[in-house]
Amino acid sequence: MLNWILKFIPAEYKWSVAIKKASYTVGKLAAAGLMMGVAGRNVGSKLSPEQIQQVQGTVGAITAAGLEGLHDWLKLKYPNATWL
Repeated sequence: MLNWILKFIPAEYKWSVAIKKASYTVGKLAAAGLMMGVAGRNVGSKLSPEQIQQVQGTVGAITAAGLEGLHDWLKLKYPNATWL
């Protein structure tokens, strides 16, 4: 059934969604890696569990905003790219 639905979606759109999802995943993994690495250990030892959750939420929001900003900048720089 999924193949039947995918026939109606243009190929350019499928690649566009795949590239965007992959870039978001890489960005989120980078932010998570920073939080779990040395910065996470140093900061985590001085904060309560509630504060750690707030920091992680803030880092996630900043990462998402940065990726959206990068996406918008790329759309302006390369207006004819169909995959953006």
